[in-house]
Amino acid sequence: MAEQLSSTSDAISLDPPVEPHPVQAVLRFVRVAYFRKGVVIVALVASCLLGGLYYATAPRVFQSDSSLLILQTGDSSKWSAEMSDGKAAKDLMVTYKNMLRSEVVAESALKILPPEHRDDLEEAPRERWAKILQKRLGVTIVRDATILNLTYRSKDPVAATAVLNSILSAYLDFMNETHQTTSAELLDILTNEKAGLEAQMRAKQGEMIAVGHQAKELGIRDGDQGINVVDKRVIRLNESWITAHENRLDTQSQLAAVEAAVHGEENLVEFALTMSNTMGGERFLQRIGISPPDAYTTARNNQQLMEQQAKLQAALQLYGPAHYRVREIQERINAINHLLKNQYQIRSDQLHQLSNRELAPLLLATARQEYEQAAAREELALTSYEQAKNAAIQLDGARAQLNIFELDWNRLQRTYDIILERLKDIDLGQKSGVLRTRILSQPEVPLEPVSPRKTVVALLSILTGLCGGLAIVYLQDLLDDRFRSPEELRTQLGLPVLAMIRRLEPIADSGAGAIHTHVLPNAATTEAFRTLRTALAFAEDGMQRLVVSSSEPGDGKTTVVVNLATAYAQSGKRTLLIDADMRRPGLTPLLNLKGQLGLSTILRHTAPVAECIEANLRSSVVENLDVFPAGPRPINPTELLAGDRFSELLSWAETRYDQILIDSPPALVSDTAIIGRLVDGVLLTVQPEKNRRRVVIRAVESFPVLGIKVLGIVINRVNPETGKDYYGYGYGYGYGYGYGYGHDDDSAEGEDFGDQLIRPSRRTAQRVA
Repeated sequence: MAEQLSSTSDAISLDPPVEPHPVQAVLRFVRVAYFRKGVVIVALVASCLLGGLYYATAPRVFQSDSSLLILQTGDSSKWSAEMSDGKAAKDLMVTYKNMLRSEVVAESALKILPPEHRDDLEEAPRERWAKILQKRLGVTIVRDATILNLTYRSKDPVAATAVLNSILSAYLDFMNETHQTTSAELLDILTNEKAGLEAQMRAKQGEMIAVGHQAKELGIRDGDQGINVVDKRVIRLNESWITAHENRLDTQSQLAAVEAAVHGEENLVEFALTMSNTMGGERFLQRIGISPPDAYTTARNNQQLMEQQAKLQAALQLYGPAHYRVREIQERINAINHLLKNQYQIRSDQLHQLSNRELAPLLLATARQEYEQAAAREELALTSYEQAKNAAIQLDGARAQLNIFELDWNRLQRTYDIILERLKDIDLGQKSGVLRTRILSQPEVPLEPVSPRKTVVALLSILTGLCGGLAIVYLQDLLDDRFRSPEELRTQLGLPVLAMIRRLEPIADSGAGAIHTHVLPNAATTEAFRTLRTALAFAEDGMQRLVVSSSEPGDGKTTVVVNLATAYAQSGKRTLLIDADMRRPGLTPLLNLKGQLGLSTILRHTAPVAECIEANLRSSVVENLDVFPAGPRPINPTELLAGDRFSELLSWAETRYDQILIDSPPALVSDTAIIGRLVDGVLLTVQPEKNRRRVVIRAVESFPVLGIKVLGIVINRVNPETGKDYYGYGYGYGYGYGYGYGHDDDSAEGEDFGDQLIRPSRRTAQRVA
C-alpha cells in the first residue's frame, strides 16, 4: 500500500484565493441589495414616516436677517489708512463682531425691546435674558469686506425682526457714545504730550548746539564726511607697534637659539649660514668679518641665467633636445650655475675657516645687537600708540554724546509728528466721526421658517432610509456565510465550476427508476450531467478513476455520482460505480442493493480479490453500469480502505472498465483522503444555499496537502426560482418539470452503527411510468 501511495501523482498546486476586483464586489453587493430590496424599501418607508412625523410636530423657527457696513473716515490721516487696511482691519472686524454679541449691547437692546415681542424670553428668568439674546444672535464677517451679517431666530417672525432692530439700535448708540467719550479723553492726553515733547525738543536742541561747537573745536570732523583723523592715526600706530612687537619676539628667539648653540658646542658654521638667511644676509656676514661676493657680478650672472633658460625653452619648441643649438644653450646654463655655486662655496669656505671659538662671540654680539634694536623700536611704537589712544578716547566721548543727542532728537521729532497727525484726526472726528456705521439691509419679517425645511427633511429622510437599508443588507450579507455566485465560488476556491445542477424532484423510491438520467434522459436537468461528463472528458491525461465527495453530509454527492455514472454508461462506456462510503452509505440504499455482499465484504475477506469480486458485484443495474454496494457496515472502514485489497480492487477494475466512479464520505473524513491518493482526481459537490464558506474552503485546502488533485466543483440543488436573481445559479433552458425524485445522502435515516444494514426511510412519491 505504501508503494502505491508513493507512486501516486504529485499534488497539483492550488493557487491562493484571488481577491475580487472592487467593481466586482460592488456589483455583487448591488445584486445582494436587489435580492433583499424588501429590507431597503422597509427602511426607506420607515425613515420617510419618521421624517414626516418630525416635520409635522417640530416647532417652526423664523430667522430675520440684516447687514451692517463699517466705514473708517479721515483720508488725510495715515493712522486711519493703516487701520483700514490689512491685518488691522481684520482684527477690528473681529472686535466689532464681539461687541455686537456683548452683554452690554444685549442689555441695552432689552431696555428698548417692546414687551409684546418677548415671547422667547418670558419662560426664562430675567437674569438670563441677555444670554438668550446672545445665543440666538448670529454674526458673521464677510470675507475681504468690512460688512457684518446679522441673524436672529425666534418662534415668532415679528419678534425676530423686533429683537434684531433693538440690537442694531443699541449697538449704534453704544458705538457713538464710546467714540465721542474716547475722542475727548484722547484729545486731552495728546495735547499734554505735545506740550511736553516741545519742551524736551527745545532742551535737546540747545545741548546739540553746544556739543556741536565743541566737536568742531576739537577737530573731530573733517568736512561733511565725518572723517576722524585721530582715529586713523591710532590705527596706524597700532599696526606699527604690532609689527615691532613681532620683530622683537623673532630677534629674542634668535638670540636664545644662538646662546643655546654656543653653550651646547654645536657646529656654529652651519648655524651662521642659517642666520645669514634670516638676519639680513650680506649685512650679517660683513658683521662677522666675511667679505661677500661682488653684488654686481652675482646679479649679472643671475640675469644671464634667466636669459639662457628663456632661449632654451624657445629652442626646444623648434628643435629636439639632441640638436646642437639646444646643447650649446644647455652648456652655457650649466656654466652659469657652476659659477653661482662657486660663489656660495667660496662664502661657505670662508665660514668653515673660522672656528667655533671665533664665531661664538661674533654670533652672540650680532644677535644681541639685533634684539636690543628691535626692543627699542617696540618700546617707541608702544609709547606713541598709547599717547594717540588717550587722545582718541577723549575725543570719542564728545562724538558719542553728539550721536546720542541726534538719536534722541530724531525720536522726539517722529513722536511729535505722530501726535500732530492724531490731533488732526481727532479734531476732524469730532465733527464727522472717524468711525461710521451704515445699515445695508433692514431687518424684515420672514415669511417662511428656516427650520424645519421640507426639502431638507425629505432629502435627509430618503438618504437615511437608503443608507440604513443598505447597512442592514450589508450586515445580513456579512453574517450569511454562503457562496452567492459561481464567480465568487471559483475566485475564492481557485477551482473551475464544472457543472450546475438544479434541484431534482423525487421520481422513485429506489432502484434504477430513481436515477433521473436513466428515467428522463432528454430532460433539461439531464443536460447538466452530460455537460459534466464532457468537461471531464477534456481533462488533462484523461480521468478514468474519479471520486465524488462533498464538504458536508447531505450535499447530494450520491445523486451526482449515480447520474454521472449513468451518463457515462449511456455514452457506451463500461462504467463501474463503487459505494466507498461504508460509514453512511447513500448509493447502496438508493439502488436498493442492501445486503451482506459489497465492498466491505471484499475488503474484510481473506480470499484473493479476483475470487471475491464476482460474488459481490451487481451487474447491469443499468446497461453498461456495474455497481459495488457498500456491504455491511464495518467497525474500521479507514483501515480497510488503507489496506492492499482496495488498491488491488481498483487495479482489477482498470482492466475491465472504461470509467470508474467512487462515492466517498465527506471530504473532511479521512476515508476520502485515502481513496483520493489512489485515483486520478476528486470532484467536490457544493450546495450553495446550505454549505458554509469556511467549511468548503477548509475541505478544498485539505486535498493538495495530501497530494490529491481536485478537478473542480459541481454546484448542486440550485433553485431556479430563488437563485436566479441573487445566486446566479439559474438555468436558461425554460423546460418545466412533471416528475419527481426521491433519494439523496440525507435519505439514510434510522441507521444502525453496528454491523447492521442501513434501513433507509421511504418517501412517498408518484412513480413515473
